[in-house]
Amino acid sequence: MEVKKRFLALISILLILFLAACGPDRTNTSEDQEGDQNENNTEAENPESLLIWAPVDQAPDIEEIAAGYTEETGINVEVLPFAMDEQEEAMSLDGPSGNGPDLFFQPGIGSLSVKGLVQPMTVDQEVLDTYSEGSVEALSYEGEVYGLPAVVESLALYYNKDLVPEAPETMADIENIAANLTDASNDEYGFLYPATDFYFSFPFMAGYGADIFGKDGDVFNIDELGLASESAVKGGELIQGWFENGYIPTGITMDVVGGLFNDGKVGAVINGPWALAEHKEALGDKLGTAPIPKLENGEHPVTFLGTKGWMLSAYSEYPDAATDLAIYLTNEASLKAYFDSTGEMPANSAILSSEEFQNDPLLNGFATQLENANPFPPVPALSAVWDPMADALTFITQEDDVKGSLEAAVDTINQDIQLNYK
Repeated sequence: MEVKKRFLALISILLILFLAACGPDRTNTSEDQEGDQNENNTEAENPESLLIWAPVDQAPDIEEIAAGYTEETGINVEVLPFAMDEQEEAMSLDGPSGNGPDLFFQPGIGSLSVKGLVQPMTVDQEVLDTYSEGSVEALSYEGEVYGLPAVVESLALYYNKDLVPEAPETMADIENIAANLTDASNDEYGFLYPATDFYFSFPFMAGYGADIFGKDGDVFNIDELGLASESAVKGGELIQGWFENGYIPTGITMDVVGGLFNDGKVGAVINGPWALAEHKEALGDKLGTAPIPKLENGEHPVTFLGTKGWMLSAYSEYPDAATDLAIYLTNEASLKAYFDSTGEMPANSAILSSEEFQNDPLLNGFATQLENANPFPPVPALSAVWDPMADALTFITQEDDVKGSLEAAVDTINQDIQLNYK
């Protein structure tokens, strides 16, 4: 290890000397050079502008908030609408060429650190303490903070009070609702959700005690997968039962679920806070929210605590200024404005504990479920899990063997981890 450190230090020194040798000839006096140096330092600390990639739908709201930063600092903020699921690939291309952003908006650290697309932020602990529990960790990797959280989200239960007068408290309640209201010939259902989506279905496995990866203290063991454990199988069997009984049709998608619910044809659905405005517009006072009902073991399904936030690009020439902008975009006032305009739940402890949130019954359903949510494992190998588990859940909903489907998924995930994450 010591030899490696010395080698890296030597390479760094040689690189610095090489860059110096390749620099332009300077014939200035020492006084001129000192003046130029001071001017360059000022430019580095105070860039004329910063570029950020923002989610397409929320870009106008973010631009309005960022205008306040420009007013305070004089630094122009260019907000470029950019689909979140396209940013990672674009960063790999645009970053090295100098066309990438200083900040970009992503749901977790994922493989960004392994690919070298982000750099650590230097943020005072006093600032970090203002964010909601678990949200900073979701944007951190191996003890380094790479992004600041703006939004937290988890799943909850939406229900139509005309069809389901009281919030169901147990899975037995849900199954009774499904049995009484389901008439597939008329596209009427008691309970729906997109079961082949691992994000939506893993909570039922986790509620029985399943983990994605093993854990030793705070360290995740990516060689120890819990997705075919007895607990995971039990959750898979619960899900399969809903299809065997005809409560949920095969091939159901989130778009279909949301559309039928908005049309008043479904008693209860599972979805995130991003759907709140749409459902409220469609159902008005008939809409209710609640935590996802308890399993037969008395535990709530354990949903993912999603965190979306501003990541610091590895290619930013102004990391300090970009970090300062990220702090501004995620302070209490900015996140309150962002919530008011978008409905996205802010990753700020003071806002989440405010009377407005605590007394709003629709928000309270999500706030309660957040108490039964865990952050995504902050390891790049998580990327290997999604597709194989979606395949396994597809087989399960088609009434294939639950344990065999999960074991096949685990084999595929392990192969991917060994090839790409070791």
